[in-house]
Amino acid sequence: MNVDDNGPNGSPEVRVVLTEQVDIAELAAVYRQVHARDLHLIDHTEPSVEQRLEWTAQAPGFAATVAYAAGRAVGTVMGCPLPPETLWWRELHSDTDPELVREWPGRTFAVCEAFVLPRFQRQQAGVPLFSQLLASRTEERASLAVADSNSRVLRSMRVLGWQHVGNLVPFPGWREHAMFVRPLPW
Repeated sequence: MNVDDNGPNGSPEVRVVLTEQVDIAELAAVYRQVHARDLHLIDHTEPSVEQRLEWTAQAPGFAATVAYAAGRAVGTVMGCPLPPETLWWRELHSDTDPELVREWPGRTFAVCEAFVLPRFQRQQAGVPLFSQLLASRTEERASLAVADSNSRVLRSMRVLGWQHVGNLVPFPGWREHAMFVRPLPW
């Protein structure tokens, strides 16, 4: 598919690339467009978007899919395998099995960031971003966190087979997030 071709609705076609290297500045600019209404919230400022993206991109085993349209990034899903000593599950409020939070090499791929420009959300550009990235993973399961106020994404996660396993606050001062797990392969 050529990124300069237009799709049936006149929007540029979206091309998804699986990669181990990303342009932090380019993706931070996309993130700020996606979350423009909420950039005043601590969830989007501490740590900074660039810091969060960089931490994820530098993690051992990092992988991402990036969506491009007309040669420009329009979204990404990025993550890394969780190490046994992870803080990913700290303070999880859940009634599920205590073994849920135990990690070992190869158990969990954490989706740390996932965002798509609104114009391309309507084209469901997030679906191939998730499916291509998670189809490439060898871990037993994937996990991600979604802000409790993001009702559209919360509904989508359940429809796509993700299981809600509890809630937590990822960083001090952030809003509560729903934690999801999904078995792999995708």
